[in-house]
This record gives sequence, C-alpha cells and structure tokens, in this order.
Amino acid sequence: MGRAFSHVCERRQAWGTVEGAPVSEQSRPKGDPVEDPRTTAVLMLAAIREASAHLGKLLRLARTEIRGNLRAFASLVLMFGGALLLVLAALVLLLMALRDGLAALIGSETLAALIVALPFVVASAILSVWAQRVWIRPSVEG
Repeated sequence: MGRAFSHVCERRQAWGTVEGAPVSEQSRPKGDPVEDPRTTAVLMLAAIREASAHLGKLLRLARTEIRGNLRAFASLVLMFGGALLLVLAALVLLLMALRDGLAALIGSETLAALIVALPFVVASAILSVWAQRVWIRPSVEG
C-alpha cells in the first residue's frame, strides 16, 4: 500500500510542472480519473471565471462597435440634413429671384408674387381634396 501511494504522489508531482511551468491539459497522460488532482468543483469554478472574463470582453467589444456605428449614423444624418437644408434655402432664394425677375418684367411686385405662389396654391388645394377623400372613405369594419 505504501509503495502504491508513493507511486501516485510521484505521478502527481510529475504532472504538476515541467521546469517550473505548468503542463498543459493535452500533455497530461489520460489515466484513471481518480488520479486527477482536480475536482469537478474546481473545474467548474475555472470555467465560470473564464466565461465571465470572456463575456466581459465580448460586451466591451459590442459597446465599442455600437458606439462606432452610432457615430457613423449620426454623421450620415447630419450630412443629409445639412444637404437638405441647403437645397431648401436654394429653393427659397430661387423663388425670390423669380418673383423679383417677374416684378421687373410686369411692373407689379404683388402680381409677380401671386404668379410665383400660384403653383403652390394649386398643389395645396389638390392635396387637401385628396386628404379629405381619404379621411372620409368608409371603413371596412363599420
């Protein structure tokens, strides 16, 4: 019995380190599970620690990716919003220049303003009639 116990102790010491460095799991001999010094609880705790560290790194990476995507989306919205604002300002200036040009030709600034505004008045009237028809339409449920 004493000889078998000393043999197991020598085997455990040989498994522990090689030249002061821990031996990897693959290099350990696949012997009797009883001879393995690690318990299930120790292995579970190590696995939980590693999973926790991995999850922390994964969440940090996801946070970084989301921040980058939000910055890119915000800059895209800002650029398109700025372009839209410039287009609207250019349209207003074009309409004002058209009114001034017509006023110089006709001689009446009021009549020129009415002529420039007429297409917008017609479009708003058409859209108002269309909206009333859509809202008044009888529902299928009633």
